[in-house]
Amino acid sequence: MRKTVLFIVAIVGVFGLAQAQKEGKKKKKKAAEAKTEINKDTPAPEVPEKASEIVEEKTPKPKDTNILITLYQREAPVKVNTVGVYPKMRNNKTWPGHETGTYNIRFKIKGIMPGDTVFLADHFQDGKYLRDTTVVDKKGVATFTGDYRLQRGMYLFVLPGRRDFFEFIVDDDLDFQINTDTNYYNREYYKNMVVEGSVQNTAFATYQSGRVKLLHELYDIEQEIKSDTQPERRKALMTRKKDLAILRENYDENYIRSNPSHLLSHFLYAMKDVEVPEELPLLADGTRDSAFPFRYYKTHYWDHIDLGDDGLIRMPVHFLKTRLDYYFDKLVSPDPDSLIAESQKLLSKAKNTVEIERFLVMHLTNKFESSKIMGQDKAFVYMALSYYCNGKAWWTDSATLSRMCDAANRMKFNTIGEKAPALEHMMPDSSFFNTASIVANYTIMMFWDPTCGHCREVMPKLHKIYLNKKDKGWKVIALSSGDKMKEWYKYLEENPEIAKDFVHVTRGIVRNDYWKNQLQMYYIYASPTIFVLDKDKKILANRIDVEKIEEFIDHVEKVNAKKAGK
Repeated sequence: MRKTVLFIVAIVGVFGLAQAQKEGKKKKKKAAEAKTEINKDTPAPEVPEKASEIVEEKTPKPKDTNILITLYQREAPVKVNTVGVYPKMRNNKTWPGHETGTYNIRFKIKGIMPGDTVFLADHFQDGKYLRDTTVVDKKGVATFTGDYRLQRGMYLFVLPGRRDFFEFIVDDDLDFQINTDTNYYNREYYKNMVVEGSVQNTAFATYQSGRVKLLHELYDIEQEIKSDTQPERRKALMTRKKDLAILRENYDENYIRSNPSHLLSHFLYAMKDVEVPEELPLLADGTRDSAFPFRYYKTHYWDHIDLGDDGLIRMPVHFLKTRLDYYFDKLVSPDPDSLIAESQKLLSKAKNTVEIERFLVMHLTNKFESSKIMGQDKAFVYMALSYYCNGKAWWTDSATLSRMCDAANRMKFNTIGEKAPALEHMMPDSSFFNTASIVANYTIMMFWDPTCGHCREVMPKLHKIYLNKKDKGWKVIALSSGDKMKEWYKYLEENPEIAKDFVHVTRGIVRNDYWKNQLQMYYIYASPTIFVLDKDKKILANRIDVEKIEEFIDHVEKVNAKKAGK
């Protein structure tokens, strides 16, 4: 019996991987990953009785940072588009992202009785969600089956009553059994765990059990140090504590080195930040290159993250969102061309994924669309037209696609760098004015509504700017909303100076359908909306605040003067 996705409530987290990774996240930029070749997985070591038995020498060697994962390889998945391509779409249910196949995962756990209801759940973008439910059979086995391939990731077996859970790995082996006991009191689910049919879960159980033993031993030694007053004994304990601390620091790396293709290794490796070399290289003039750390960090920022492995989406820490936001907010130039180029690089690495590609497309599109930085709407237009409007956004329903693609196809005409579409509308004297006919060094186009309170505040501010700059060839075109004719005439009558100095037109009256269609090229969703055009009617700024117009144009002139060598 399977259930739809539901949020798990009141589940207590297990002691182990998730917490360990959150602690590791706080140690950002401490790990240096140099490239080395690891050709194949080696078997996971057996779990020792004591963590100290893992240590091969009295004094552990310094941390070995020469590690490298084996990238996940798979054939390109078939991504099913059920709604069609804009604008010819169907109101169909979208594909859920399930690839063809089956899964059969069994659990035999002492302490759980026949007839008990248990659950299968997963980690997904900082949440835990139910994926399946079943009843324990007469033999004490809980079997979860499905007629599609369960997505890669870290999953949870949830005990009856949802009172606790333990984690396990779902990779490409989808037919296996896990045997253990509930161990309610100390919650050491991995201590007696035996896995049949899954190499990665055998190694995962060893990893979890070994980590718990190591941390317990460290705790015991710390307690001994606090209570033992004999100097020689304390010295020996301190040495042992130091050895174990180094072992703990190396614990994840040892696993990665032994199992470079494992999903857990991909996750652990992805949690490690890039360490920048401390020594700065020399420039041609003999000085140190102070910009080197930034360039190095940006260049190697994604080295540890296998964007071809969908399993990284279903992990206890949703690091992809954090990494993505930091990269685009702090490391990438905010100009739209750079944003587009960097998006293309990341998406090319995820082309053979289902879930990572979906996450990247959705997150970046939303990020660019909601950005407050002027000009980044061009990056949104690129994402919308490249993915949503050409049939690649298989997860999106037809209504959302229609709204998004309608907007993007209008916005593409008024992004920065495009030539502003010419408009021809009626003036107060009933004559028609063509915006392309205006001669000006800078043209300020303001789309406004005479009943809008904010527009009424902006209009005199813009008029003041005009008076200060009109001798420099600045001109203003005010385009009023088309359904407020009475209010428009009244405003102009009450503000004769503004009426005289600006070119005023109403968007409601045009000569013919051609000019009506031209107006649709401007995506105006708020009033007022201000554009700044150069002398050739190329858009320099869109949706700019009135308070920033002078500063912006002054900056443009300084840049142009510098280019001209003045």
